[in-house]
Amino acid sequence: MALRILKGKKIIEQADLSGIAEGFDSIAVDIGTGDGRFVYNLAKKNPGTLFIGLDPAAENMFEYSSRIIKKPSKGGLPNVLYVVSNIEELPDELSGAADNIYINLPWGSLLEGVVKASDHVLCNVVRLAKPPEASLEMCFTYSELHELGEMDRRELPELSLDYIRETLVPLYHEKGIEIKQLGTIDNQDLREHGTQWAKRLGFGRSREVYRISAAINKK
Repeated sequence: MALRILKGKKIIEQADLSGIAEGFDSIAVDIGTGDGRFVYNLAKKNPGTLFIGLDPAAENMFEYSSRIIKKPSKGGLPNVLYVVSNIEELPDELSGAADNIYINLPWGSLLEGVVKASDHVLCNVVRLAKPPEASLEMCFTYSELHELGEMDRRELPELSLDYIRETLVPLYHEKGIEIKQLGTIDNQDLREHGTQWAKRLGFGRSREVYRISAAINKK
């Protein structure tokens, strides 16, 4: 299946990533990128890295996919790519592509896959990683106070550091993902995180957001 790349508001099928990635030092992929602001902001600071935002909802990325094709003086960036897809249907062209992987405040099936350590989701995250090792940065949040309906609908476990240590760490290890650091961030950190959704949550009620730094070993 070809890459479905968003250029402005048009989806272009591209059969090969290598030509696009040529000349960049590394590739970073943001899974469930939403509006794409996170990769856009990182790309401005890191011109040597190709940043790829991955999301199935093309319309959510229209603003930033339209911005990157403008002249540099008007916000255009040559090192950002928006791909219309979800992690469950990861295009073969992205296999082994990413030096760095981000999952920021996932929702829906992506959130469920992350917090339940779904085989399909985690295996595709690992498939995305570039050998011999890639980094994975994740943050996620939900609670009975704020998202009880979503928890019930998807049968999500109650989140805690103990749950992550006792349940997710060994399950992730089985898939080749070694969790190196685990902690929480507060609302102030959320406001500075670089996504519109994070900013919105950051100005809302106080909540615990769990943050994971991991390494994907493919030696």
